[in-house]
Amino acid sequence: MKILTATVLMAAVLQPVAALGETEWMGGARQWSVGFANESPAYCRLLWDSELGKTMEFRQTVTETFWLVTKTSWDIPAGTTTEVTLTDRGMTKVVAAQFFDKNTLRLWPPASKDSGGLKKVIKNSFAGTPDVQLTFAGDEGDWTLPLSRVDQLYPTYRQCLKRLEAGGKPKQVSESGKPF
Repeated sequence: MKILTATVLMAAVLQPVAALGETEWMGGARQWSVGFANESPAYCRLLWDSELGKTMEFRQTVTETFWLVTKTSWDIPAGTTTEVTLTDRGMTKVVAAQFFDKNTLRLWPPASKDSGGLKKVIKNSFAGTPDVQLTFAGDEGDWTLPLSRVDQLYPTYRQCLKRLEAGGKPKQVSESGKPF
């Protein structure tokens, strides 16, 4: 009975969602998921879920890239700005962070220096980047973002980006499909 229940739940979770404002999850592995968010503007999501109330998410629209760090127990006052230190084997970098919502900080906000570094982090994560440690300016303990686990989702993320560039329309699998 447990196997049947788990199978039914898994099937329900993996069903594509097409409604405006919802995410269609395209694939996942080892706490990472890739999804297409059908919002305005549409975006691709690369989400890590600790399953303990902490998530980190990269969002990419056609024109903008976000890095969101969320903890369900945070209560961040609107307008808050802070810094987060990123550390991996080869570098330590202090980046700006600002209020996104009461549970979420946005790293590398639009006005910050070197916001192009964010796209580099995403690109490098698919090439076998080591895990990144986040150290917060406040009393929050350090977090480790397991970038070393995301490489196998590169084809799915590329597929999402291609869909984003095509205006959000997924390719259809059907008998009447056309190659042109």
